[in-house]
Amino acid sequence: MPVGSFAAWIPITLFGLIGLYLLIQRQFRFDDDRTIDEVTVFFRKIDWNEVEELFDPVGERYLRLVQSNYHFRRTMRVRIHEARELLWRMYHNVRVVHEWANTELRDMLDKSPDRSTERERMIVAVSERAAHFRALATIQLVKLTAWTVLRIERWPFIRIPSVASLCKCGDNGNLDLLEVYRQLKDAAAGLALTYGKQFHDDMLMML
Repeated sequence: MPVGSFAAWIPITLFGLIGLYLLIQRQFRFDDDRTIDEVTVFFRKIDWNEVEELFDPVGERYLRLVQSNYHFRRTMRVRIHEARELLWRMYHNVRVVHEWANTELRDMLDKSPDRSTERERMIVAVSERAAHFRALATIQLVKLTAWTVLRIERWPFIRIPSVASLCKCGDNGNLDLLEVYRQLKDAAAGLALTYGKQFHDDMLMML
């Protein structure tokens, strides 16, 4: 096969694998309603000290300066895998919250927006914030998957992409992905409080 033809198949194969992966993940989603008893128990633990260290641009620049090219590329290989794991945990947790909020939303379908209660407005806000985070995180997860599959750190004439920069989202990089997650966490905790303090505390501790 000519080299040009082989190169043309790389992105097609990559996106095909990503599509297959997303399809498989979809099979594990809740098709039925997700009640409050089926929320925090499904959360995956996130070490926020680890997250802050991984996505710290100053720390990443320091590594780039003090490590040799070989060791820095090896370090970044590990950090790419770590970023993908942590971001996937965040995405998973937000998906659980999103499914719960959408379950609550289905009870409001026939109600006029101008007659909504404060709790119902909170449900809408949680659902919208969750959808926003998932859209932003999906783009970054696709990038991380591509870097992993293509072994981007082994390409000698390409500058290794920054893991820390993945936090910057939006058209102008004016959105901080971690801050979007924190805002969703606060909104979800506020909604959880309407179901009792224990659910609220569990949400804050585990999300």
